[in-house]
Amino acid sequence: MERLHIDSAVAFAALNPAEISLIADTASSTGIPASAILEGTGLAPAAMHQGKGKTSVQQHVIALTNAVTLTGDRLLVLKAGTRAHLTTFGIVGYALWSGDTLREALSVARKYAPLLNLKCGPTLTVVGSTATLSFAEPGGLSGEDTEYCLEFELAKVLTFLRDLQIPHFKPSSLHLHSASAEHRNKAGVLLRCDSVVQHTVTQIRFDARWLDHSLSQSNPHTHKACLEACDQLLEAHGCQFDLASSVRSILASASASIPTLPEVASTLCMSARTLRRRLDTMNTSYSQLLDDVRKTMAIRYIASTSLTTEMIAEKLGYSDAANFSHAFKRWTGQAPRQYRAMSNHPIDEPAAKLAIPRTSYRFNLLQTAA
Repeated sequence: MERLHIDSAVAFAALNPAEISLIADTASSTGIPASAILEGTGLAPAAMHQGKGKTSVQQHVIALTNAVTLTGDRLLVLKAGTRAHLTTFGIVGYALWSGDTLREALSVARKYAPLLNLKCGPTLTVVGSTATLSFAEPGGLSGEDTEYCLEFELAKVLTFLRDLQIPHFKPSSLHLHSASAEHRNKAGVLLRCDSVVQHTVTQIRFDARWLDHSLSQSNPHTHKACLEACDQLLEAHGCQFDLASSVRSILASASASIPTLPEVASTLCMSARTLRRRLDTMNTSYSQLLDDVRKTMAIRYIASTSLTTEMIAEKLGYSDAANFSHAFKRWTGQAPRQYRAMSNHPIDEPAAKLAIPRTSYRFNLLQTAA
C-alpha cells in the first residue's frame, strides 16, 4: 500500500479569502447578498472581492453555514466547492497543471498545501487497483461544521482532479458523512459520480492507473518556473509548520492500527526525541493528541455505525473493550451503549467495511518536512 500525506496544518493558519468569495458568489446567484453570507465573519464584501487579507477556517465555515441556511440548499456546500478551480489559486494551480502526472500533481499539492487552502489533507492510499484520497476531520469544529468543511474540500479536490484534463477520468465512488440518502443521491448527480455512500471517513476513490497517466499539458519549463514562484510565495506566506495538526491528521487518517510515536516521527522525517520535544514546546504531547483523535473517532463510530465496542476498541488501539469503555465514559460521561441509544442518526454500516486490515505495506512518499 502506498501513502502520500498532505499536511492539513493550513486549517489552523491564514487562508486565502478566495474560497469565501466563491461561497458568497454561489449564494448570490440565488439572490442572497454577499453581506448576509459574511454576517458573523467580521469580513467586508469589498475586501473579499479584492482578495485582501487572510481568513480562518472558522470564518470559512460560518460563511458556509450562512449560505446553506439562507438559501435552504444543502447542496450549496458542494456547489461552492466545485467552483474552486486550480486557476482560483494562481501560480500554484498552474504548478499542479503543468506537471508530468497526477501523482506528481498530488505531491506538489502536498508541498504547497497552504497556497491551496487544503484544510483536511487529503491522504493518498493505494491498495490493489484502487486509489483513495481520504480527508481528515479538522479540529475544533462541531459535527455539522465538520461535515460542511469536509464536503467543500472533497468537491474542491475533485474539481482539481478534473482540471488536470485526464481523458475519461471519473471517480469510482465518493464517501460522505451525511446520513441523508437524498443528499447523497443529489451529490452524485452534481459531482457526476454513480456511487456516493455514507462512511465515517470522507473519501474520493478512483482507478489507481490514473496516478501515472501522462498529463497532455505537461511542460517542464513552465512547471519549474511555477515551483520556484511557489517557493517564494510559501516563504512570504509565513505559514509555519503546525506540528500538532500534522500529528492529529496522521493519527486520524491511519488505515491500519494507530501509529506509535516513533512511527509518526518517522512519517514526519524526524526522530522520536525531536517530535516529543517540539510537541512539548507547544504545550501538548503525543498522548494528548492521540486522546483527542480517539475521542473524535470513537464518538463518530458509536453514533454512526453498528460496530461493537470490541471492534472499535481494536480499531482505536485499546487492549480491550473495558479500557475503551472507561475512556469513552471519561470523554462523554456516558457508557458507549448508553450514548448509542441516544444517538439521533444510527446507521447499520457493515462492520467489515471499517475493520482493520490485518496486513499492509507502506511506501513513504513524504519529502522532508520543513
